[in-house]
Amino acid sequence: MYAFLRTQLAVSNTLSYQDLLIAADLFEVQMADRTGWFLPREPVSTTDDVEIQTMYSHILEVEASPMISELAQDAIYRLLPPSIRSCIRAYGILRKWLISKLVSSQIGLRVRQIRMDKALRAIEVARLRSAHSNASTFSVADSPCVRSFVEAILTSAVVSVESRAHYRAWQNVAAARGAQCDSLTSLLRKPLVQPPASTDPLTVDMSWLLERILEIISMPDVLRPRSEDGPSVINLEKRRYELHVFL
Repeated sequence: MYAFLRTQLAVSNTLSYQDLLIAADLFEVQMADRTGWFLPREPVSTTDDVEIQTMYSHILEVEASPMISELAQDAIYRLLPPSIRSCIRAYGILRKWLISKLVSSQIGLRVRQIRMDKALRAIEVARLRSAHSNASTFSVADSPCVRSFVEAILTSAVVSVESRAHYRAWQNVAAARGAQCDSLTSLLRKPLVQPPASTDPLTVDMSWLLERILEIISMPDVLRPRSEDGPSVINLEKRRYELHVFL
């Protein structure tokens, strides 16, 4: 986890408020295109080997709309500021590294189970570090929190196609934890770690920020009047949301 933290801190230190505004401008134009966020091709896969989509994987494949540039025939990812692209690349590199540790063919079943359990414990620590102050009544899996960079990498690796292929190891991990193996939420239902001593929040996940930017853009600037003669009202909820996310 410390390696994840160091990498994200090094990358996020280059991120500026202006970079997020540039991304917001690109996304707003992309959203104006009705088919702008559709993938250029439909994934062909069976139920067992389907890759769970994330904002990271989606933005790497979505082509830039002609409304942004008629010459742009590439993924919108390449139009983002360098600092945001660095965060996305760091996520991909660390995710592949963690998957390789979970599915390595050079380890036995017992070592694989130990690594899987450590990954789950790391997710628990990440969620506890990012949990809201009033989330003590919730379980680790259900507690409301802002997704951190560490949690995003760990969860994506754990639910990856490569990891899910080792079903026997996950069944043994679930049995040891007294939980079910049907979902990640079930595996985290009974946490095995104590609340960490440090209460400082972890670095926010870049995909979480991009998702919130898209959510803000999708909200109307003005609320329509309930009656035909009524005046339009500025959507103050959108303004409050913008202030909360960008600060």
